[in-house]
This record gives sequence, structure tokens and C-alpha cells, in this order.
Amino acid sequence: MIRSVILFAHVVGVLGLFVGLAFEWLSLDAVRSAMTRDEGVRWARVNATLPRIAGIAVAVILVTGIYLGARIGVLAEAWMRASYAAMVVIAIIGGPASRRRMRALRRSGEDHGNRALEGLRAAASDAMLRLSVRVRVAFGLAIVYLMIRKPETGEAAIVFIISAIVAVGMALSTRHALSTPAPQDKAAAWLKTSL
Repeated sequence: MIRSVILFAHVVGVLGLFVGLAFEWLSLDAVRSAMTRDEGVRWARVNATLPRIAGIAVAVILVTGIYLGARIGVLAEAWMRASYAAMVVIAIIGGPASRRRMRALRRSGEDHGNRALEGLRAAASDAMLRLSVRVRVAFGLAIVYLMIRKPETGEAAIVFIISAIVAVGMALSTRHALSTPAPQDKAAAWLKTSL
């Protein structure tokens, strides 16, 4: 009975983590594409509540995972150690590494000036915030893969290297897409320079 409850809590923690990451990704994109300050502020507020949810989810995953791993006798296996190392990386990237940038987004939401929307969009477009959420999603998926596959050390390392490369590639492609003007913007820029 206790094992079933703890396994249930573990699964709910994983679901909570991914729901939080999905909302973080969505809220950053929504702030960047907001048409009004109020719309951007609403999404920035959603984004501000997510670190607490993610922190609780990570704590639940770690505590229940350690209990389950000890009960089954797999704590010393490579895939378990790799998974816990990845959870620590997720916690660091989502916490201390992103905290200053998240504060900047919240402060931009408190601005009521004429350029408030631009400030919100700029804060939500921070390359490190985009990279942070993508790395956490990629590492989270890698952990789920490790839980299913239970590979040895070499394969576990390869899984995380591939995850990191995919996350950085996604962040860079998004950065390129954000910095490349839309076709109508290119035409407008060409007209300005030609005239």
C-alpha cells in the first residue's frame, strides 16, 4: 500500500514538472507575442508562479525516487545516478541560474510606462531563459527514457549529451527565428535603406 502511494506521488511529481515546464515555455512565448501590456503582465504573472510548482515537483520526485530506488535496490546503478545528477542540473538551471532573469521579467511587469510592453518582451526574449526551459525539458525527457531503458553508464552519458545538444539546437534555432525579420519586415527595411 505505502509503495503504491509513493509510486503514485512519484508519477504525479513527474507530471507536475512537465506541466510546469510546458506552462513556462508557453508563458514566455505568450509574453513575447503579447499585443498589450496587460496581456504580457498576465502571462508574466503565470510565469512567476511556476518556479514554486517546479520546486515542489522536483522535491517530490527526488524523495519518492530515492525511496523507491532503495526499496528495489537500484540506487547504485548507473541510470539512477545519472537521473539524480540530471535532476540536480534541472534544479540549478531552473533555480539559481534563471532567478535573476525571472526577476527582471517580473520587474518589467510592474512598469507602467510607455515602453512597458517592450520591456516585457525583451525580458521574455532572454536567450538564457529560453535555453533554460529547453534544457530542462530535454533532460526531463532523458530521465524518463533512463527510467524505462535502465542503461549502463556509457549509454546514460550519451543520452544526456544528445539531450543537451538538442536543447541548445532548439534554443539557437528559436533565437535565429526571433532575430530574422519576417518577409514584410525585410521589405520595409529594404525600402528604408533604398530611399
